Order: sequence, then C-alpha cells, then structure tokens
Amino acid sequence: MNLKKLKHVVVLAEQGNFARAADKLNLSQPALSRSISGLEDELGMRLFDRDQAGATATAAGRQLITRARDLLYAANNLKQEMAQLRDGESGQIIFGAGPFPAASFLPAVLTELANTYPRMRTVLEVNNSDTLMENLLAEKLEFFIADTRSLTPDKHVQLRPLTRQTGGLYCRREHPLTLKAKLSLQDLQSASYASVYLADIFVPAMRKAFGLEPGQDLPLVTTCDNIYVLKHVVRYSDAILLCTQAAVAEELSSGELIELKADGWQTMQAEIGVVSLARRSLSPLAELVLARVAAHL
Repeated sequence: MNLKKLKHVVVLAEQGNFARAADKLNLSQPALSRSISGLEDELGMRLFDRDQAGATATAAGRQLITRARDLLYAANNLKQEMAQLRDGESGQIIFGAGPFPAASFLPAVLTELANTYPRMRTVLEVNNSDTLMENLLAEKLEFFIADTRSLTPDKHVQLRPLTRQTGGLYCRREHPLTLKAKLSLQDLQSASYASVYLADIFVPAMRKAFGLEPGQDLPLVTTCDNIYVLKHVVRYSDAILLCTQAAVAEELSSGELIELKADGWQTMQAEIGVVSLARRSLSPLAELVLARVAAHL
C-alpha cells in the first residue's frame, strides 16, 4: 500500500467511474484498473463493486477511503511544511554567536530575516567561543559564528572562515586620555578597561600589547560577553573598551565613541568563522541564515 494507490482509490470513489477517474489522474484506464486490483489483492478484500454503470465503494472500501483521505491530507500538509522550511517561510533555527558578530553584522541580518520570513523562528545564543563550542558538541546549536582563534582543531567540527575584524581601543569623547596629544603604552597601563571574556590563549598577547611583564594582571575592570553592556559602561565611565571596530561602528560614526591610538600598541585581528558539526548537513534554514550573512558581509 502506498499513497499513490490510496489517491487512486479516493479519486475513483469521487468519480464513480474508471474512465473519468483515469482522466483526472492522467492515467490510462487499464493502468488505473491494475492499480485498484493490485491494492485489493494486497489487502485481500474487494474495495469496489464494478458494473456497467461504474464503480461503487464497498463497506471495506468506504472505510479505507475515509482513512486514505486523512493520510493524503496529512501528506500534503507535510509536503507544504517541508517546502516552507526549505524556503524559510516557517520552522525554527537555533544557532550561536560570539560577542563581536552579535554586535556588528548579525542585528541587521536578523532584522532582514524577521521582515522577510515572519513565520520563521530564530533562536540566537550569544556567548564566548568556548561555551558555544560546548553547546555545539552537545547538539544544542546547529552552528555558531564567532572569533575562532581560541578554538583548538577538533575532528568533530568543521570551520568555515567568514570575515576578519580589526580590534582597537575605544572610549567616550570626554575621556581624560583624549586630551593628550600623543599616547604611550605607559599611558594605557594606567587606564582601566572593559572587555569580552578573554580565553587564556589571548592573555600573553594582551600583556605584550600593553607592555606588561609576564604574570602581571591585565587592567580589566569589567568583563562581559555582551558588547551592548560594555558600551554602556564605557559611555558613562573612564573605562576603555577593547573590541573590534565593527562592533562600535555606529558609535564611531556618531562621535559618541572615539578610537584611541598609542605608540607601540599592536593592532589585533578577530578571525570570524562559522563552526558546525563535521559530516553533518546543515538544515535549509541554517543555509538560508548563512547565505544572508554572506550577502550582508
């Protein structure tokens, strides 16, 4: 028994005649007759009484037709749901993002998705790369987009490079250091900073950037993986924000924040990539989201 044969039974019952049913199904009359007879042989019972006037469903046939209509309706709905899922019209996607993508290009991408696919449900977890990796391996996320420099190679995941973001030092326009004509690393050492969570692998490089000795604590006063919280802290204090330029593009454009430059400061790069499970196909919605991200970038 298959859906095609069930459809033949339903159409024959509706038309009451093999010729009309065959025409509606775009089949030859002998082919339809073989299909119905084959199903009757498979079930071991007669589904239609035939005579010169046409075909009339038996009691068993009527019961089968009732159930067949339900199955055909459910199958058609399932086909439509899969088409909507493929085209991004419905369904749910759960993915993750690091602080920098979440504060730079993802808001615009999510806004576009919400406007274009209002029935699609998007669940985004913003966290540091290490935590996102744990959740990916636990299959709580389908993929994540983040700074991949701290991630160690893993046979269970695949990494797709996406873009590079340049890091810098940003503060409010009225910050005391903006009054100095020229800044040195010593000036930077005396300041306080707001930053996202720094993986251990980054700490030696950050000490070197600030001109600190090995073992010296970094001058961080606020650590948070939410860039919007960090930007608020920097707007209303003398803390300096350590992040990528893309994450503060709007504030730089409006003049709300400015970039500090100091002699000897080594500019850093965040390598943004897509991380997903190896040998695992992404869902149509995941591919749709990543296509929108690529188009935006």
